[in-house]
This record gives sequence, structure tokens and C-alpha cells, in this order.
Amino acid sequence: MATTTQRALKRAEHSGEAISDNLAQQVAALRKQVDQISHSVLSYSDHTFDDVQENAVAIAREVGHQGRVVARQVGHQANIAGKAVRDNPVPVIVALGTIALISALIFTRD
Repeated sequence: MATTTQRALKRAEHSGEAISDNLAQQVAALRKQVDQISHSVLSYSDHTFDDVQENAVAIAREVGHQGRVVARQVGHQANIAGKAVRDNPVPVIVALGTIALISALIFTRD
């Protein structure tokens, strides 16, 4: 009976060592996979940041260009409005007087 117990203990020790070795191999494989995933995510994030940066620069350029176009149009319209006021100032005076009268009525209303 002692021999059977000793054999069982040896088998258990051997199985424990085999399980321990197998577990160590699995942990090593998992570490390697985590390292590969970390490297891939880092590489992807670098590329994504570069893409976002390039898009931001392109948008800034486009906004600057469109701002210049809008500024030209506003200047052109202001010149047209100024010429119209110089040519016929009566409608402007009437409009400003009307706005002043309505504002006075609204703000002095009790």
C-alpha cells in the first residue's frame, strides 16, 4: 500500500510539474500576444494622430480661404450700400428714425 501511495504522489508531482510548465508556457504566450497587441495599438494611434493633424491643417487652410472670400464679398456689399446711401440718404434716415422710435417705445414702456 505504501508503494501505491508513493506512486500516486510521484504521479501527482509529475502532473503538477507538467501543469506548471504548461501554465508557464501559456503565460509566456499571453505576454507575447499582449506585447504584439500593445505595439499594434501604439502604431495605429500614431497613424490616427497624424491623420487627424493633417485633416486639422487642411480644415484651417480651407477656413482661411473661405474667410478671405467672405471678407471680399462683405467689403463689396458695404461699398454698394455706401454708394446707395450717398446717392439717396432719405430712406436711410427714415429707417434709422423708425428704429429709434420703436426702440424708445419698447424700452420706455411701463
